[in-house]
Amino acid sequence: MKTLECTTAISFKNILFLTDFTPASDAAFTYAVAVARHFVARLYAAHAVAPYIPIEMEVPVMPDILSKLESDKRAQLLELVKKTGVSNTVLVTQQDIEVAVPKWINEHGIDLIVMGTHGRKGVDRLFLGSTAEAIVRTATCPVLTVGPGVMAQPGDLDIKKVLFATSLSKETDPAAAYALSFARERGADLTVLHALPDPAETQEDWRVLADIARDKMKELVSINDGQLGNVDFIVEPGDASLRILEYATALHPGLIVMGLSNETKPSTHFQRGVAYKVISSAPCAVLTVR
Repeated sequence: MKTLECTTAISFKNILFLTDFTPASDAAFTYAVAVARHFVARLYAAHAVAPYIPIEMEVPVMPDILSKLESDKRAQLLELVKKTGVSNTVLVTQQDIEVAVPKWINEHGIDLIVMGTHGRKGVDRLFLGSTAEAIVRTATCPVLTVGPGVMAQPGDLDIKKVLFATSLSKETDPAAAYALSFARERGADLTVLHALPDPAETQEDWRVLADIARDKMKELVSINDGQLGNVDFIVEPGDASLRILEYATALHPGLIVMGLSNETKPSTHFQRGVAYKVISSAPCAVLTVR
């Protein structure tokens, strides 16, 4: 693995904030504004008008109804962003959000998506929300998801601790750069976490495997930087999503950073994955990097 250089800072120039105008988007909006302000970026506030089946008498005037809805949502977005103090553009579409987002990414050079999630625990499963799931699973740029239990940002990026969860695969490298840059810019503490199978599940010496993993983590993330806070390398046994959420609860980080595979697997596979489980239940914002 190639050691990341701390001197390379991550920067965002065009941030896409997706909102459905529900409370789930409120905290996400404060993050979008804080990130845009911090990086002097342009904020694109966007909404997709939800389609519906018209009653018989509405069919002839359906285009007018949709045009009025689009106009109303555009006005709401303009009202939302007008006092933010950041450069902004509002985007409204009648297309499905999964169709509109890739187009917006290409047209506006979007390098970060920020959105709220409906993440919550069900009886025996986790629920993220179909739109958030589709965006996280397929977006070609990093995605910052903010769950309903996450506190709103006070105006600036309040990140004192960063938790970087790594699988120690090549997919992790870009995510490591983002974790390192966020921690460095904020002078934050950085915890690098890797989960190994339980000792009972491997025939090899677990302590040897843990030492090897810890060495790889130190190769991936250089700690020779005075602008970082404390840096910890932790290897834990067991399910990765459970370990990540446990440390998120114990450490109270301002941000979790994770790498994602370039494969856009079916949603049922994604729902069983580590990223889905963490995003659904994380007590802080989660940055996923493909």
